[in-house]
Amino acid sequence: MVLFYGEVLCILIYGAASALGLYGVMRDRPAVARAGKYVFGAALLVHSAVIGFESVRTAGTLLSGPNIVMLASWVLAVVSAVGLAVTKRGMSLAAVSALIVAALIAASQWMRILDPTAADNMAFYQWPLLVPHIVLVFLACAFFATSAVASGIQLYQRRLMRQRSAKVLTLDTPALDTLGKIARFTALAGLVMFSAALLIGITHLVAIYAAMVRVGCEGSLGYLAPRIGLSVVVWLAWAAYAVLAFLAPYAVGSRVRSWLAIASFGLAVVLVAVSAG
Repeated sequence: MVLFYGEVLCILIYGAASALGLYGVMRDRPAVARAGKYVFGAALLVHSAVIGFESVRTAGTLLSGPNIVMLASWVLAVVSAVGLAVTKRGMSLAAVSALIVAALIAASQWMRILDPTAADNMAFYQWPLLVPHIVLVFLACAFFATSAVASGIQLYQRRLMRQRSAKVLTLDTPALDTLGKIARFTALAGLVMFSAALLIGITHLVAIYAAMVRVGCEGSLGYLAPRIGLSVVVWLAWAAYAVLAFLAPYAVGSRVRSWLAIASFGLAVVLVAVSAG
């Protein structure tokens, strides 16, 4: 029950950080946005403590579905916190990220409620490279989320500009050019990490099949088909974004690229959900 209440507390604090951050940014209240920054830091500390408590309780973090989602939420929170530390106007990104983190924690709780027996994952002990594989996927998804959030803020700013709203002059968010760079380079970093994770996964898949053939007990790996298929779709979507952003920026407008980043991140979330299930 301690773990459950800790996760609920995380959701509430991340929600408060998001509310303060969004209100401070959109209403031009720097003091409120600054308070959101500190609340986000407190949420990350509680989040880290909850994960540490779970790891101690189970003598190591087990790579079960709920724990995978929980760790993914923590990685995204850490990446957002780094963004807060290195830029003065990173609260707008962190405010949206906080909502995603809270949603992932809630999803982890829901998965644990639906399947309380799904605790251990023996693949962790049988395949040492599972750890770097999952870590790379986590980091890739965190960078994809950052790219999608920056793209969403770009769309919002451009809408204000089309409406000739004076609000765009006082909006405490990064400039359009800065948001574009954040979206492009975090997408590229995520694509590189995701490609590495795919290579590790494919290598493992080939090794498993070769071992099955060698011992004469070819089994079905069809249960992995949804994960493999979605992984390829996610890679192609972000590869298309990278090509349009870096090699052919004038082929489509920035609005199309922004929506492509948001849709591609949605596909990545579906992949995480399917993989953790």
